[in-house]
Amino acid sequence: MAGGPVKALAWAVGPIAAAAVVSPVQAIDGKQLLQQCEALERGALVSGETVGLPKSQDAAACWFYMGAVQDFTATVEKEGGPSLIGSCVPPETTRMELVRAFAKYARAHREDLDLRATALVIPALSAAFPCRQRRAEPRP
Repeated sequence: MAGGPVKALAWAVGPIAAAAVVSPVQAIDGKQLLQQCEALERGALVSGETVGLPKSQDAAACWFYMGAVQDFTATVEKEGGPSLIGSCVPPETTRMELVRAFAKYARAHREDLDLRATALVIPALSAAFPCRQRRAEPRP
């Protein structure tokens, strides 16, 4: 029977591979994200709008995490209003600027690095990109 050993190997390895793919994923904490983003900051080559990523899993992890953050910062309930995460990041803000804002905040709040990364990303962006308060309309 042709392919017998290959099929047997597939049946033996398949469940192991499937278990690895569906294993629970834990949320990343601030310390991990800071480590990843510092690797990106150290090795990224920025030229205009082009960013050359260093060959590092940590740098890539930060880059992709911040890509999702960048999408959320662009999602607003009302045009010109704050993003869904509460900050007012200008549309021209680069992903590297988000990385730097997070890293700066995280380094200044090392006591919070054991929290989920989002618990640091959200206030980091609010601090770096605060929303201007609209003035109340004058009363007649």
